[in-house]
Amino acid sequence: MEKLETGVLEYWSAGVLGENVQSQSLPARSSAGFTLIELLVAIALGMVILAGLFRTFKVQQDSYVIQDQVSAMQQNLRAAMYMITRDLQMAGYYTNFDRNNTRQLDWNDLDGDSNPANNMETGRPLLFTVNNAAVGGIKAGTDVIVIVKAGAEGRTLTAGEGASGGVISLSNRRFDSDGEDDLNNTSKRFGLLVKQDLSFADFFMVNSASGSITPPTPPGGLTENYTSGDNVYRADIIIYRVTDDAAHPSLVRKNLGNNTGYQTIAENIDNLQFRYLLDDGTPNGTWTNAPVGNDQHRVRAVEVFLMGRTAFPQRGYTDASTYTFGTGGTSESYTPAGDDRKYRRKTLTSIIKTRNIGL
Repeated sequence: MEKLETGVLEYWSAGVLGENVQSQSLPARSSAGFTLIELLVAIALGMVILAGLFRTFKVQQDSYVIQDQVSAMQQNLRAAMYMITRDLQMAGYYTNFDRNNTRQLDWNDLDGDSNPANNMETGRPLLFTVNNAAVGGIKAGTDVIVIVKAGAEGRTLTAGEGASGGVISLSNRRFDSDGEDDLNNTSKRFGLLVKQDLSFADFFMVNSASGSITPPTPPGGLTENYTSGDNVYRADIIIYRVTDDAAHPSLVRKNLGNNTGYQTIAENIDNLQFRYLLDDGTPNGTWTNAPVGNDQHRVRAVEVFLMGRTAFPQRGYTDASTYTFGTGGTSESYTPAGDDRKYRRKTLTSIIKTRNIGL
């Protein structure tokens, strides 16, 4: 086969032009395709479809992220409430038998005042509280609570040990097998003497590194004399408060009794409030926001309000709610403002009986 200059193809067979074969002309190759307008329309339609798919994906992704944050918030609230419940149920454990008032104790972690002269608390060592704190390090408008109880470390006084006239004599200050003293005048400063029959107890603060202890409190010496067979414990002083970190406020816990430092219990806790039910002789008791003095040993239950929020703000969301904690004259209200309104929130409430107070 050969292409001639005229565009006519001649077919050959065995080197010669086949007989009865006529020359044929083939049509020219077509150059047809998409026009520029067609391409632009196709691209535009594709972008519209992709935009719709992306928006659907983004909505689903945002919903997943928010639900994940809400789930984490609920878990934080439950874990925090569990810890507070456990400690409140132990409030007054053995310290309930102390008949003295506590004074001259360094409660600077409670009220934010570092001057010991301003940190005197009057009342039995059971529960102390600050209603709507307004000091550095604590989120404004949240409550602080201090729970006092006998610690897990303790032992029975042996022969030659005892306390009388305001002087406590111990052969050693070790209450367990870890080889370390459980009372000292720096990090483990608080102790408790308890009569064997639980008739009396004395809460004291250690003022010496070794030897006899002459506690500066209570004023006028100890309530009772303590001898062999009575008990001595390290005391736990547990503080709960909310940090003032604007981005991620957290519920933290500290035990002044063993100087553990503040430990984060739950992140993204927006508010913490307490109400206290007093056994004051009225038929249903009386609720108060801050039991003081003689009211401390009348507390029969504590209502806890915990508010959590998501870890990050949600785009396009606004929380315009006003949250109310409690009822009547002891109720507290909270309304998010500014950028805080972009977070989702949940509140967990529990009424906890103080089973060791008022025995």
